Amino acid sequence: MNTEQDLLDKVFVVTGANSGIGFESARDFAARGATVVILCRNEGRGRAAVEAVRSATGNDRVQLYLADFSSLASVARAGRNLRRDFPRIDVLCNNAGAANAQRQVTDEGFELTFAANHLGGFLLTQLLLPSLLNAAGQDHARIVFTSSLGHKSGPLDFDDLNMSKGYRGLKAYGRSKLMNLLTARELDRRYRDQGIVASSFHPGAVRTPIWSKGGVVGRLLGAVFYPFMISVEKGADTMIWLAASADEGARHAEGHYYFKRERASIAPFATDEAATRLWEVSMELVQVYLQEPAESP
Repeated sequence: MNTEQDLLDKVFVVTGANSGIGFESARDFAARGATVVILCRNEGRGRAAVEAVRSATGNDRVQLYLADFSSLASVARAGRNLRRDFPRIDVLCNNAGAANAQRQVTDEGFELTFAANHLGGFLLTQLLLPSLLNAAGQDHARIVFTSSLGHKSGPLDFDDLNMSKGYRGLKAYGRSKLMNLLTARELDRRYRDQGIVASSFHPGAVRTPIWSKGGVVGRLLGAVFYPFMISVEKGADTMIWLAASADEGARHAEGHYYFKRERASIAPFATDEAATRLWEVSMELVQVYLQEPAESP
């Protein structure tokens, strides 16, 4: 963990930060003096993570906000509260995600993996753009998406983003990680000239519980390859670098996809056209949640 105090006066928001690479990244940012917001759905685990980060770093400017990323209404509430409380946000790490062996549909009508791994982070990003743009006026604000090598498993089916046909847990997960990569790419294209740099990365095969949630195949892969998987610290390294490094490569990531701090190859179907189309479809799906709620009489 880098303990150099080089992030003073900066605000970092990290989703899915109660464990895994999100927690490790939050701890690194806090150790370097940043104000860190940990955003997760479970209050007990979230509070435990906040206390662990504070204890490890001596930084009391670590806060918890609750959001269930499978619920766009929950994400919208959290996003509005964050925008109100933090008029300037320097870095957003969209790391929250899950794998689901069985197809499930949320109360809002979306397939669970699609909602939790893509739409929730997409919506949060839209809600926090004013605060990120305020930071961009002083230096480049950064948005980092946790993607995966799994994005290469197949192209998006824009006629069935909810995967009502042929659902498989690893397939759904791979599609959501492709969405993360494409969103970073389109976000950078749209906002780079306004001072926001977006990127995505593959953390590697990290020893986390997510393997147990990918169905029979996911559990089998996890069991076989677990001894060869990398530590959480190594898995978090590229996210920390993209989010906080002064290196030119990180400061000018320009929508690219990274692995081990290097630009990595992407699937041939991860095109600009797919990125733009996904952005437009996603905006339509979250539009109602971007509207400010009516005030009570």
